[in-house]
Amino acid sequence: MPSRIATVLQMIFFALCLAFPGNPARAAEGALPDTEIELLRERLIEDALEQRGFTVSTQQYIISDFGSGEAYLAQMDESGRWPDVDYGDTDNEWDPLRALDRILVMTYDYYREGTAAYQDPAILDGIKQALNYWYTVNPRCRNWYKNEIAKQFYFNVIALLLQGDIAPELLGKIVNDLTEAPRMTGSNKTLLSISVFYRGVIEGNKERIRAGVQGVKEPVAITTAEGIQPDYSFHQHGAFIYNGSYGHNFLRETSWLASIVRGTDYAFSQDQIKILRDYFMEGTRWMVRGRLLDYNVRGRQVGRSANLDLGALKITTQLDRMMLADPEHRDQYSEAKEKIMENQPQELSGNRHFWRSDYTVHHRPAYFTSLKMCSERTVGMEMDVNSENLYGYYLPYGLTYIYRRGDEYKAIFPVWDWARLPGVTSPHREFSSSGKSTQQTQFVGGVSDGTYGLSSMDLDVKNTRAKKSWFWFDREWVALGAGIRSEEEVPIVTGVNQALMRGDVLVDGRAFAGAEQAMSNTRWVWHDEVAYIFPKGKEVMVQAHEQSAPLQKIFGLGADTIFRESVFSLWVDHGVQPEKDRYAYIVVPGISAKQVETYSRKLPLTIHFNTDELQAVTHDKLGLTAIAFHTEGKLNLGRKLEVRVDHPCLLLINHRKRTISISDPTAKLSAINLIIKGKKGKALFAEQITLPTGELAGSSVQLSW
Repeated sequence: MPSRIATVLQMIFFALCLAFPGNPARAAEGALPDTEIELLRERLIEDALEQRGFTVSTQQYIISDFGSGEAYLAQMDESGRWPDVDYGDTDNEWDPLRALDRILVMTYDYYREGTAAYQDPAILDGIKQALNYWYTVNPRCRNWYKNEIAKQFYFNVIALLLQGDIAPELLGKIVNDLTEAPRMTGSNKTLLSISVFYRGVIEGNKERIRAGVQGVKEPVAITTAEGIQPDYSFHQHGAFIYNGSYGHNFLRETSWLASIVRGTDYAFSQDQIKILRDYFMEGTRWMVRGRLLDYNVRGRQVGRSANLDLGALKITTQLDRMMLADPEHRDQYSEAKEKIMENQPQELSGNRHFWRSDYTVHHRPAYFTSLKMCSERTVGMEMDVNSENLYGYYLPYGLTYIYRRGDEYKAIFPVWDWARLPGVTSPHREFSSSGKSTQQTQFVGGVSDGTYGLSSMDLDVKNTRAKKSWFWFDREWVALGAGIRSEEEVPIVTGVNQALMRGDVLVDGRAFAGAEQAMSNTRWVWHDEVAYIFPKGKEVMVQAHEQSAPLQKIFGLGADTIFRESVFSLWVDHGVQPEKDRYAYIVVPGISAKQVETYSRKLPLTIHFNTDELQAVTHDKLGLTAIAFHTEGKLNLGRKLEVRVDHPCLLLINHRKRTISISDPTAKLSAINLIIKGKKGKALFAEQITLPTGELAGSSVQLSW
């Protein structure tokens, strides 16, 4: 089929050059036939007809029903209008996209051999009528993105396929709707540049093709502005981690174009291909478990109806593209794709803190936990953008998702209690909000040796303050909170988890079900193969019953569907206006109910301190001590260990490997003086440690002693 397409397209190209001088849809003025342009055109048509490559962009709005071209023709009136489409709609759920989807399906069916509509003149006439009606009413959306990016996802392909079969004037209208030149930044620039590329190929304009390709290539760089960060997180709309949304769009479009232009003068350099490879392998891949793409990197999209799914399957198409663009590393992409398709964890295990984004991930074979924080350096969250994520204010203040399979939170968001989120300490008062949410604290960050780690955050939100730390080990991780105080006149709570209910809930071995209940002196709670251990016993709140809410609670547009889910909730109630309250719990994923009692009675770790000044845990079996120094000072464990620092910092000591990992969560220091003494005061380490600065400020330093 490709050879036949190439022959036909060359004929069309020459015909256009001769027949339509001055038309925006014809070849660029003075352009000569170019074999590379014809190769690109052939690849684009093959991608559209054979691979339906465009659907990775369009299916986020509508799942196209290919093969329905004849049915769509029958539903159209004589003017080219579909009566069930509101062409005057301007909301974000823009109804006119349904008309574009039908035009796209009819166009695809007309050119795709084997369909009932293939080369049917009536279908082609219907396409022309539908397009003419579109340009008569000229639909517009209040959301610029739908007008300037989403619409082009459809028109790029429609114009490409129809070229030579519709009047130059009509084709010119479509081409003029495509982007003329690259602009904007980050993912948006990439998407606009793709449209420039399509337009250049349709026009036969080498300079526009090159401009489009260059517009896509330019964001393929390590930056501290919007785009790929030095730690391979992705920023958009400021210092806001968006690997699962704008960063996904960026890799989707960039890998697609890299595969289309491979082997031509427009091809990506090896340095650019390496950046794309590392962005996925060292960045986004760490945010995936099975078919799940971590909700913590999707930003406001957790409050969007189309993003209630697991999300990682859409990555597989990008990996297919990278196999073409980067064939030397095909096996790596193939393995990553296979794990997603088979709903299995990626071949990685360890701890990684993304210092540019206040975000930590911790992987083990039995589980994946992610932590989202925010500081004066980062944007925490976006709310009420295009009526999305109306209640997401507290999402960046220590949210910890606990995944084993990946479906623990699937579609839970409409029914969530948004004021007691997992890991978050906040006033228990739900409220809708708009704009951006963050806090102006400086001490927010993490230290990691690649296998184990420690994350910490000074919390200061809604008149509520706390020192919060998370200690990342093997079988388990520990959450500590100290100095919890608030002036708010509602209860202050710390969420432990709020997930879909899967099977029994046990509290100290006894079955629990029903509405919220205070459980005094609780030592452990177990649900869905995850144990929550409270080392000294703690009064906790437990709830296990159905929760319901309308979708419009979190997403202000679209049908107001009622969601009902059975939800397990566990939290600590600190009371109204607490002063210096605290919490401590251990999370043990992948443990059976029978094993919990034994584990809880013989803990493999010791919590040394949990105060405003110092939070420290030693894992005795692993030989690790992790310390969050909230002030300069020392940790004294008697004759065993004494640690002194002259600045607040995070410290991880591996006693067995005799290594130290240290970081500055404020990302402001250039050096820290560290002294470690062992048994009987023996000096083990005494040195001024030079810390990373610039784009690496806040990252970890590792040393041996």
